[in-house]
Amino acid sequence: MDTLVIALRVALSLGVVLALMWVLHRRMQKGQFGASRARGRRAASVEVVGRQAIGGKASVVVVDVDGERLVLGVAEQGVTLLTSGQAPAPELTIVTGPVALPTADAFGAELDRQDQAAPGLPAVATAPADAEGRVTDPLPLRPRGRRAHRTVRAADTRVVPTAAQLQGSILSADTWRQAASVLRSRRTG
Repeated sequence: MDTLVIALRVALSLGVVLALMWVLHRRMQKGQFGASRARGRRAASVEVVGRQAIGGKASVVVVDVDGERLVLGVAEQGVTLLTSGQAPAPELTIVTGPVALPTADAFGAELDRQDQAAPGLPAVATAPADAEGRVTDPLPLRPRGRRAHRTVRAADTRVVPTAAQLQGSILSADTWRQAASVLRSRRTG
């Protein structure tokens, strides 16, 4: 009986502590704590333009802060300002007059011109053609990234992907060998 009472008290205490932590977390996210300090200032707009890793734990980061571009070196020891300058202004196109959009006839003529300039996809032999010789049925599509043919074993009907098809995927043995060699090299050096 005493064990049950102690277990219930511990569970209730744990629930109260977790609920208090959740409430404090929500308040911190909304910025209710510390909001009085930042009332008079406007928040700086920070935009990360790019990041390039240099080593295992070092990188160079390009950041725009309120119209100024900063190049920062980020390492395990801290952040170092490498250089700074004026951020480039975004390129804007100003339209001063009406814009003439192509008509449907002009668009169709351009498509025909493009079809005649470069050979397109081969037409399906069984698809009917209209009066101008264009194929009216769409070409059969296959999902992106799939090869048209695969290697099939004669003994069963399962599809066996080739090594080239598996290259870079998690199913490739080469991927696992590379991952193991990277882990081994980090462990030794």
